[in-house]
Amino acid sequence: MRRTGGITLLVAALGILAMPGFAGAKPEVDGVFDVSGTPGQITEDEKGVVWVLLSGSSENNTIARIKPNGDVKEYAPAALANGVGLTLGRDGNLWATQNGGVVRIPPDKPNDATDFNIAAINDPRRITPGPKGKLWTASGDKLVSFIPGDPEDFHERTIDGMAARGIASTSKHVWIADFGGQRVVRVKPAGPAKSFDVGGGPQEVGAGRGRVLYANPGTDPQTVGVIDGKKIRKTKTPDSDPFGITFTAGKWWVANFAARSLSILPAQGGSAKRLRLPANSGPRWVTTGKADTLWVSLETSEKVARIKGVGD
Repeated sequence: MRRTGGITLLVAALGILAMPGFAGAKPEVDGVFDVSGTPGQITEDEKGVVWVLLSGSSENNTIARIKPNGDVKEYAPAALANGVGLTLGRDGNLWATQNGGVVRIPPDKPNDATDFNIAAINDPRRITPGPKGKLWTASGDKLVSFIPGDPEDFHERTIDGMAARGIASTSKHVWIADFGGQRVVRVKPAGPAKSFDVGGGPQEVGAGRGRVLYANPGTDPQTVGVIDGKKIRKTKTPDSDPFGITFTAGKWWVANFAARSLSILPAQGGSAKRLRLPANSGPRWVTTGKADTLWVSLETSEKVARIKGVGD
């Protein structure tokens, strides 16, 4: 277990650029927080506390908790090994995917995590709350769902030709970034699957206001795209390696690993602005926090950044 209150304040010398075109206060990075390994997927619990998965920790920890005041504490629950996906379930627990199944992590007692075997999860990816009160994840050509109260009674569905990456949900559908099929797949839980051909190799997908945005670092130039009904509106983001996605304050926020920045797009898609992050930081994942904040996993520098002024 590791505990630290360390925070490194970011100033202009680190390359943080103010965002043009925002009224009032502008989004900016007001601090970064050290963790003992490579930060992975990230989410917030019901109390506004941020959690991030860790890999390669120098202290063998697998998940970190970051309070709003910047206090960091790390844990190594026996049930959690090499976690990949992370989300907050509607039952108030954190849920992670790992090879061979899922893990339930109580935020108040993370070391009491419990793992559940699901053989279909042999290539663990994101996990998300979705339709029918279930948690949903995709692995290879399988879409897996279960009620949080009974993960062992899971359902799996084969989607031909799929090599799943990210997953998101709207009110009636689950959306999957299909890297292998060069498409985004929309699935109605008790109905058919529909494909949106986007080319390249889409990695992630996010939902907001009934729309979906996908990140596609496999096109040339690289792109992100908003799916709105039957329409796709693409935006070029060259040399950025777009990846993690969140939606808040009426805008899309996309972590650009190679461009060490966040892209910011309107809900309907279109031109993107960028918020620069520190050099050699490698932003990979992003989540929405309390009080108009975002939190970003900085993969290369092994830190987590907090962005303030998001709602302005």
